[in-house]
Amino acid sequence: MYLSSISSRLLLYDTISWDLKKSYGCYDGVMRDISWSDDSKYMLQVNSMGLIEILSPADHDVRSLQHIPIKETWSASFHRDGHRNIAVGTKSGVVKIWDTKTKTITKTFPTPSQPSCVHFLSYNAKNTSLAATMMNGDTVIYGLVSNIPVLTVKLTCSNSISAMKFHHDSRSLLGLATDEGHVVLRDITTNKDKAFFENIHASPVSDISFSLINKDVLLSSGYDKIIQVYDIRLQNVVSTVRTSYTLSSLAINAENQVALGTKNGHVLIYDLRDLTSPFKVLKGHEEEITKVAFQPTRRKTVSTELSLREEVEITSPLKVQSPVKTRTSDMFFVNDTPPKHNLDISAMGTDNKADSFLVMLGLDKSNVDIDDDQNKSSEYERKSDKHEIRYRQLDAEKNISKVSTPLNSRTVENFGFPSPLCIPNGVSDDKRVSNSNLSSIKLHNNNIQSTTSNVDTKSIDELKDFIKLTLSDVADDNRNYFLHIMMALTKQKLYLEKQLAHMNQVVQNLVQNQNDLVEANRKLSLQIDQLKLHNNF
Repeated sequence: MYLSSISSRLLLYDTISWDLKKSYGCYDGVMRDISWSDDSKYMLQVNSMGLIEILSPADHDVRSLQHIPIKETWSASFHRDGHRNIAVGTKSGVVKIWDTKTKTITKTFPTPSQPSCVHFLSYNAKNTSLAATMMNGDTVIYGLVSNIPVLTVKLTCSNSISAMKFHHDSRSLLGLATDEGHVVLRDITTNKDKAFFENIHASPVSDISFSLINKDVLLSSGYDKIIQVYDIRLQNVVSTVRTSYTLSSLAINAENQVALGTKNGHVLIYDLRDLTSPFKVLKGHEEEITKVAFQPTRRKTVSTELSLREEVEITSPLKVQSPVKTRTSDMFFVNDTPPKHNLDISAMGTDNKADSFLVMLGLDKSNVDIDDDQNKSSEYERKSDKHEIRYRQLDAEKNISKVSTPLNSRTVENFGFPSPLCIPNGVSDDKRVSNSNLSSIKLHNNNIQSTTSNVDTKSIDELKDFIKLTLSDVADDNRNYFLHIMMALTKQKLYLEKQLAHMNQVVQNLVQNQNDLVEANRKLSLQIDQLKLHNNF
């Protein structure tokens, strides 16, 4: 695993030995941002001019895989599920979604009423919302289902946002920091502050980061050389750490390691459990470090997307493929039509749970800590397996009943026993044994028939229960889907009504201005006539 830090160059350090492993730089000036994809395979770099580049650290050196050819770009962020979709912010205030596989723009969000340069971008935990912080201090929340701005977060304490980030676990919790030294936690569902730490820093806050181990822990760094540790649930400051350097960036990994970038080019490595002093100081940079970021832990899920490295290798006709394949963990399915059950249906499923309307109605439970959808699907699979086994038992029992049916009607014929009416008074021992066998066979057949009827009745009852449960699940799914569509249409209607009211206001202003001009023209004409009459006399 790597720790990445940027100034005029990108440096990658090994998080175990803390040795410098790789270096990359092909631009003049100090780079603005660096971030990792959620699958830990790729990096997203934004240079001093706002140009966006996708990098891969898989080879011996850092390799450039793709440039995003959008004009006037200024900020970017990976989707929280994989590396295919990237949110891109421009200097004109437009937010777009770039598809790294098709290399096209798949979505363009409407421009806000007061557009400004997009400074920060962040997806929420469930990938249902995208936050874009502008240079003018506004943070616009875009719904990824309705594809329209659903909320604009305005802070009364500041118009200058220095850091913005969604919580990695709670989809509605948004962290904001300001140049005045404030740290704000805003709930985008209610658009109210969950916590407000006023003047917690004596100078601008440079960065904030949520702990990956404890979801209630937040850290902030500032130009006042101080690290603040917060308890979100108790809404208080747990610890204050003073350093000897002006802090410019902050990052935390899953091993409780805290990395701090400084103005003089040093990277301070702390242990969150012991913040008395850094246990490592990295001195690879000579200029201000603008961003530090840990490589996420690689997840053990199989993705069906074609990796960016394979796309570059396939589209390059001059490269000779080696017969020995390495890094099998980085290989995806290379076919053009990957399996449909893993392609974009999962993304559609998460997007269909979106925004705050269903949450307000109490119909959306996707913001809980446990993923209910996975539990429901596994429970449904267990039920299906159970009923499938039951159906097999039912078929076997029906076959048994079919085989045993002739014994009830043709017992004497099948076993060759004479009729009891033909037996004389003197009955031999063999015939007595035959009669006793016949009675036992009849009793056995009656038991089989009664057992089969009981099993058939029980199976029918279970089948009825299964059908009722299935119909109930289908009805619930249809109801939720209908409510989701109604909420999306309602949001679109409200947006259109707002635009219509704005247009009506503009038209009324134009009419008023026109009337004022007509009145002024009439008065001027009257004054001209009076002057002419005065000159005649």
